[in-house]
Amino acid sequence: MLYIVGIGLSAQQLTLEALEILKGCEKIYIEEYTSRYPSSSAKELEQIIAKPVVSLMRKQVEEEFGIILEQARAENIALAVYGNPLNATTHLQILLDAKEKGIKARAIAGISIFEFVAFTGLERYKFGRTTSIVFHIEDYEPESFYDAIIENKKLGLHTLCLLDIKKEEEKMMSISHAISVLEVIEEKREMSALSESIGVGIAGAGSDDCQIKAGTLDQLKSYNFTSYPQCLIVCGKLNEKEIEALRNLSDLV
Repeated sequence: MLYIVGIGLSAQQLTLEALEILKGCEKIYIEEYTSRYPSSSAKELEQIIAKPVVSLMRKQVEEEFGIILEQARAENIALAVYGNPLNATTHLQILLDAKEKGIKARAIAGISIFEFVAFTGLERYKFGRTTSIVFHIEDYEPESFYDAIIENKKLGLHTLCLLDIKKEEEKMMSISHAISVLEVIEEKREMSALSESIGVGIAGAGSDDCQIKAGTLDQLKSYNFTSYPQCLIVCGKLNEKEIEALRNLSDLV
């Protein structure tokens, strides 16, 4: 049987259900190209479950997972995923592939960044579509994430922006870099929709070193966020309670 197991944002956030399943599996793989633990590594997970964990990169999960899926016909196999496993369509597709092949599969929920956005003081139901800000490189400069932010703002909704990770290069996008990318797009389009927006930066969510800071995007760009991974929330219309909460929970400037 295949288990797709959410392992939270730190090793201490493993649920009892997840822990029991991981300990009972013959082989455990971990998807390591979309995120990582803020203050610990997969080694800490190995220590907790007392078993080795094999790291998988993007190609192994998105293109070659059929090999591992076949192992689940005869053994209990786990794919550990940071946060909550079905927030990404890749892991949903694995479940669909398993069903098509007649292989038993089950997803185990975990704590994700979506739970932590409420810690900022923003109301969870006022979030629109989540988007991802990616590194701009030569011949690849997408802007769809900017469009998502603008569409959410038109509706008065907040936007959670997940920030790019280049695992092979050990490179994680910072909040400052993400804001710089948005500024380049604004300048290119001769727009100023984000210049007065309030934003919230979250760094190292789930760890003892978690940082949550609110302010204008220009203020956040200059703030020293030291923990990773990082994400950025661009606020839509704020009500009085959210503003009060931001001042008290997110250190609003």
